[in-house]
Amino acid sequence: MLGKIIDGQYRRPSGLLGRYIGNRMAVDHYPENLWTVSILQSKATDWILECGFGAGVAIQELARVVTQGRIVGIDFSETMVDAARKRNAVAVKRGIVQLHYGDVSTMPFGDDTFDKVFSIHSIYFWPKPGEALRQIWRVLKLGGMVLLTILPKDKWNPANPDALVGTAECKPYSGNELVHMLTEAGFSKTQVVSDEHSEVPSKYCVIGLKVNDRVTG
Repeated sequence: MLGKIIDGQYRRPSGLLGRYIGNRMAVDHYPENLWTVSILQSKATDWILECGFGAGVAIQELARVVTQGRIVGIDFSETMVDAARKRNAVAVKRGIVQLHYGDVSTMPFGDDTFDKVFSIHSIYFWPKPGEALRQIWRVLKLGGMVLLTILPKDKWNPANPDALVGTAECKPYSGNELVHMLTEAGFSKTQVVSDEHSEVPSKYCVIGLKVNDRVTG
């Protein structure tokens, strides 16, 4: 029961416990946030979307570079939306950062809006990941990139990499599984990128490109 409660809070932080978990994630996942931002190689004019932005750490870093475009976020936790707005108050006031409460499977953004879409430690908690990835494909511009940073499934239990991991609230993935899911959603030129010299095992991401405008089913 306790494990289910904790997983539920990591998926959708709420209340006092949610704020505590959000602050803890901001600290614990700071290295992979910075690493992911570096992989994005953003430009000042980019339009970028983060799915599941949590406390808004990566968005804060991106706002130092994206000064003429937009950084948009969507998150399923009102607690995290409030926390990220406070963290990014200046950029929100300037209109550079826009943060939304909502579901990645039914995003309210127009087609071909963003140059780049990314998520960090979020896809584990998406109940309909296939639909969410198709939504990401829809809102990306032609030539746009999606980047999913995760702790790969075989690293969740290093002492026994073959052990079953995950719960009903939290489903880990391998890099190959995400490559397949991205391909099914319409992405091409997929690749896995990792920092093998880092002690942080979640400096690991799967990347896909939108290279055509065909409609995916």
